[in-house]
Amino acid sequence: MVGGFAGRILKVNLSNRRISVEDLDLSLARNLIGCLGVASKIMLEELDPSVEPLSPENKLILATGPLTGSSAPAANKSIFISRSPLTNIWGESIFSANCGIELKRAGYDMLIVEGRSDKPVYLWIHDGGVEIRDAGGIWGMETFPACDTVKNDLNEKNAAVVSIGPAGEKLVRLSCIISDNGRAAGRCGLGAVMGSKRLKAIAARGAKKIDVADPELLDDCREEILEVVRENLKAFSEYGTSRGVTAFEEMGNLPIKNWTRGRFSGAANISGVRMAETILIGKKACFACPVACGRYVRVSEGPYAPLEGYGPEYETIAALGSLCMNDNLESIAKANDLCNRFGLDTISVGATIAFAMECYEKGIITKDDTGGIELTWGNHEAIIKMIELIGRREGFGAILGEGSKRAAEKIGRGAENYAMHVKGLEIPMHNPYRFKEMGLQYATSERGACHLRGLSMLPARGILIPDIGLDKKLDGFTIEGKSHVVKIMQDACRMIDALGICKFIVLFGKASLITLTKLYTAVTGWEATLEDLMRAGERIWMLQRVFNVKMGAKRDDDSLPKRFLEEPMVDGAAKNQVVELEPMLKEYYAERGLDENGKPMEKKLRELNLDFAVKFIK
Repeated sequence: MVGGFAGRILKVNLSNRRISVEDLDLSLARNLIGCLGVASKIMLEELDPSVEPLSPENKLILATGPLTGSSAPAANKSIFISRSPLTNIWGESIFSANCGIELKRAGYDMLIVEGRSDKPVYLWIHDGGVEIRDAGGIWGMETFPACDTVKNDLNEKNAAVVSIGPAGEKLVRLSCIISDNGRAAGRCGLGAVMGSKRLKAIAARGAKKIDVADPELLDDCREEILEVVRENLKAFSEYGTSRGVTAFEEMGNLPIKNWTRGRFSGAANISGVRMAETILIGKKACFACPVACGRYVRVSEGPYAPLEGYGPEYETIAALGSLCMNDNLESIAKANDLCNRFGLDTISVGATIAFAMECYEKGIITKDDTGGIELTWGNHEAIIKMIELIGRREGFGAILGEGSKRAAEKIGRGAENYAMHVKGLEIPMHNPYRFKEMGLQYATSERGACHLRGLSMLPARGILIPDIGLDKKLDGFTIEGKSHVVKIMQDACRMIDALGICKFIVLFGKASLITLTKLYTAVTGWEATLEDLMRAGERIWMLQRVFNVKMGAKRDDDSLPKRFLEEPMVDGAAKNQVVELEPMLKEYYAERGLDENGKPMEKKLRELNLDFAVKFIK
């Protein structure tokens, strides 16, 4: 056992109810930072391409980082991993649930679930052992009531619980996993994987102390980070992640009308400032977080009252707001609450509804298709109705719940032109017209369109990371040098994710990556340089790229919807812009060590000490 690691992997097979424990290979964990990298190797070596995402043979992994659960600022991240039923490639979602922390306190760094139960069950992981318990009484429940019922059933109010809702049970591909503290492992449809295994919930509670190698150094690093972060993230605390909606609209970053417009007069109506002035009643902080960017809201009047619960983040506000031309904040709060309770990814749900609205506008679908719902732009009542149908897998919602790619294929008649996704994962809410590097980021992300696996737009927004050479503000409209920015930011984000700490603290809070490296040493006792950790981040990215190649991903999949490549933005700050993807992609492949078809080269794998992965590219 090493500081920051419990040293054990818990394996549960729901088909035969076999529970086993394996030692964590600490040398491998060191080479790959932590369990995200270890899980990447496990998925690559053990999952056959013939294994369908919703089959019993698919794996569902809950992984923690070496910092997770320590006293490091915002060291609260854990990761669900599987083959995605939405994209058929690497599926992963990170969130600030306490379940990962309690998993470590119970003595495990990682949970691997395989098989399929013959009836609904939930897992109870605790100091005394592991139990597979009957979930028949909570099957069909929404997420939060299910979490509460599990705690009552266990008579353990301090247990940490994650659950799927009705959407995951019904294998909706946009479904997600929701924690009892309101955080979502939202992307890639992993709620459906959990539902396919008839696993309703996972509860964990442990009393073991998470040891660290050098408590004094940890305290020094923590204080150094807190001093910087508290000053730089004041706005996040006051207004949440949606504080910048109006600024994003002005700079051309806000997605509007399914990515066809650059101006939205209703931006101020859905901003974090407006939320603070109207429906905000409290702030929510995740474990060990000094910021509290989470929102808690109450709607007391109007058609969406009464409502009290976790408030929407920026991505939700943009996806269910400006992307659909909806400026009704109360309806977005309601939509967010419904998605949380059904267990749905708000980004993909909003993007898929926006896709359907454009199809409706073009006459590709009509009220006969939608069951009488008028999917007109800005119709917030229609958005609410459609979320309910998606969550229950009923009517036209059963089609949209498949995600925009599959929905477009089912609808036909040119609908695919309006489905904004990469590799099947809907594009998140940062505009590649405005930041060309984000176009390259979306095209090459290991899980499909993803901003959080790179955040390459930061230098163009003046958010610099000098520790890795990004010390000058860039022009978001140019493509020169952007392949390097994307590559190095992807490696940095994989590193931060693997450590188990929140990116906001590091990238937006401007905590030094050098200090983060010292924090890693303080917890684990392993001496490391920033270059060492960045190299490990690169290894993780490359393993996941090899996994995708093994699963059948091709060169043509590293692309963007034609809209961004061929249809210039009509107005706003990014007017007349398109994304010149191909020249960036060519440079990126060369810098990454990928061949002209986007496949990792043997020389590069061996250079990264990933010799075991070579056989999977042959």
